[in-house]
Amino acid sequence: MEEIKQPPANSGRKTVILKIAAVFAIAGAAWGGWWWTTGRFFEYTDDAYVAGNLVSITPQAGGTVTAILADNTDFVKEGDTLIRMDATDAKIALEKAESELAVAVTQAGNALEGVKTRVSRLAMREADVEKAKSDYERRKQLFGDHAITQEAIDHSRIAYENAQTAAAAARHELAEAQITAAGSRAEDNPQVALAKTKVREAYVALQRMNLRAPVSGYVARRAVQLGERAIPGKPLMAVVPVDGLSAEANFKENQLKHMRAGQPVEIVSDIYGKGVRFHGTVVGIGAGTGSVFSILPAQNATGNWIKVVQRVPVKISIPPEELKKNPLVVGLSLAVTVDIHENGGSPLKPGTAKHTLSTAVYDAEEAGADELIAEIIAKNLKTAQAARR
Repeated sequence: MEEIKQPPANSGRKTVILKIAAVFAIAGAAWGGWWWTTGRFFEYTDDAYVAGNLVSITPQAGGTVTAILADNTDFVKEGDTLIRMDATDAKIALEKAESELAVAVTQAGNALEGVKTRVSRLAMREADVEKAKSDYERRKQLFGDHAITQEAIDHSRIAYENAQTAAAAARHELAEAQITAAGSRAEDNPQVALAKTKVREAYVALQRMNLRAPVSGYVARRAVQLGERAIPGKPLMAVVPVDGLSAEANFKENQLKHMRAGQPVEIVSDIYGKGVRFHGTVVGIGAGTGSVFSILPAQNATGNWIKVVQRVPVKISIPPEELKKNPLVVGLSLAVTVDIHENGGSPLKPGTAKHTLSTAVYDAEEAGADELIAEIIAKNLKTAQAARR
């Protein structure tokens, strides 16, 4: 009987190993193909957050808080009053400044009227001089013809000299009046200018008893209570303008080789999940790593130094229309993927600064002061003129 040969015991094991190796080889080749055609053109990080402006509401003058008109999560518009403070002292100071301006305007108006009076008086004195001179010249001729006495011509000469003295005195009085008036208008008088400045200061101080929202946004970090004594420069609350939010992604330094401003970005937020994707744009790469701007920068000048991969913040803009459709708030976590296909140019943001965040809320304070000053000047000049009539 012929003996049947058994296959080696390890042949099945080799087959399994070969199959597994083939699977890994195929998977590796597939991953390599994907990385070469697609994966190497994208940089991903989940170390990213929503960034935005936190506009602090701080008093410019001290005062007791008498009303709080907005709380956390409230939406406020630019110019809305958020906090009111006791304005009693500011009102008294403004009334005092208004009275001082009224007095200064009246005095300046009287000084201008005095100039006009002295101009007329000087004209009369100069006319008297011309008349006395003519009389004196005529009498000198008569005296030469022995038609009048010496006494008569002496009286004529003395009258001429007295007229000249009176004209000189009138000129001096006119010069003094012009110095006092200091210009052709009451507004140009130095005392009036000083009083105007005091009114403007008092008016602005009164307006600052009402703290207004510099921008439109949502109130956050309210730290003020009713009856509290507000201190200049101490933040009482903040306003977050959510229509200008951006993303700040912290990429590893070895991910920045091909990253450039203007590259497209896909953003996913945990608050909405992967079903909502924001489409942003790289604005620029930070000019320093996070460790450089920390409170205690790393000091590596030691013998036990260990290299740590640094992260660099990258600013990414988010379209306002997408934010309006799906609002975000400052500090939310984000997952960011940057498309680095187009990688020409400098890694740093080119050109000059274009970001602008401004407010015109405080301009109205001084404008109102100018209107009040003009009203006081016009009223008191009219009153002074009526009194002189």
